Amino acid sequence: MNDRPGEGEDTGPQSASGLTIISYLLGGLAFWGGAGWLVDRALGYEALFLPIGLLLGLVGAIYLIITQYVRS
Repeated sequence: MNDRPGEGEDTGPQSASGLTIISYLLGGLAFWGGAGWLVDRALGYEALFLPIGLLLGLVGAIYLIITQYVRS
């Protein structure tokens, strides 16, 4: 047992940044890809807005990652 608080724990901002980056990427793809899929279904297209939504989600997620982690 470790009786010292904080020893051996990695709770700083660096430990959460990897999971945050992955969640931004997956969340952007899921949200905007889903929005594109819904637009495709509503307008009767086969696969026009789904790739546009996926690309938009990926670009948006990369933009968020750059603004939060690279510039700071």
